[in-house]
Amino acid sequence: MERKRGKKESSIRTESQNVAAFLLSLQEVGISKLDDITEEAVMSVFVSPKGERLKSHANRKCISTVLKVCTHLNPDACRKVLFFLPATREARKNIQYLTPQEAQYFLDAMDDMSNSLTLRDRAIGKLAYYTGLRSCDIAAMELASIDWECDLIKIKQQKTEEPLELPLTTTVGNAIYDYLNEERLSIDCPILFLTQQGPYRGMESANIWRVAARIMEEASIRQSKGDRRGFHIFRHHLATTFLGNGIPQAVISSALGHTVPKSLEDYLSADLVHLKRCALSIARFPVSEGVFADA
Repeated sequence: MERKRGKKESSIRTESQNVAAFLLSLQEVGISKLDDITEEAVMSVFVSPKGERLKSHANRKCISTVLKVCTHLNPDACRKVLFFLPATREARKNIQYLTPQEAQYFLDAMDDMSNSLTLRDRAIGKLAYYTGLRSCDIAAMELASIDWECDLIKIKQQKTEEPLELPLTTTVGNAIYDYLNEERLSIDCPILFLTQQGPYRGMESANIWRVAARIMEEASIRQSKGDRRGFHIFRHHLATTFLGNGIPQAVISSALGHTVPKSLEDYLSADLVHLKRCALSIARFPVSEGVFADA
């Protein structure tokens, strides 16, 4: 049924795994039928005796989705278990964003031909910075992905399996051209970016992450423990830059290859240009400047 609605296989698999784990937990406490499930048993799966949360909002959502689909098989039991599922709140992490100074240092490092970066690393870095492509999509790019005649980048997104076309800018095109003509080995491999140590093969997402870390090291940015170093930060940077410049959200979603508008919501929290407009003045409140100085 879900396949007929166009749901991806990966989503169906994730939902199935979550509901299977949920039912297994109930089975381990002696429940073998949906009709025998109690609210106490359901809560024991989601909350520990010490009050600690055991299941996330995403887990609950998957379980709820499967139960709703299966309601026609056992309406009373499924609806009862759905009613027993506890309310959960979706957790949102604070996303590290790239500062303007960090962005400039990154660009300077890629243009500095005296450092140790290879032409491949520079091409990958500029591609990630100016297009916001995911690492998996960069790794999967083929020689045929570059349409030199029409100045386009044409790929099939690894995450959504949807096609995406982006303009091939002069900066990105020149970097890729230099890599192809001066550094890339002439081997029978359709993948655009190759490993630089034998056996030579197409790069993978993990290799792309190491390129990002290497460029950031040359740029002397994001070197502290816990700093975000993958190229996804440039996807975030591109989105927030567009938002700050007043580009319509529909256009941004299209450029990033989003299939649903909701995917852009995670980037809105770093749209500092427009968030500042929401700030309220504290001029009318009797707070002295000394309070802030002491803080």
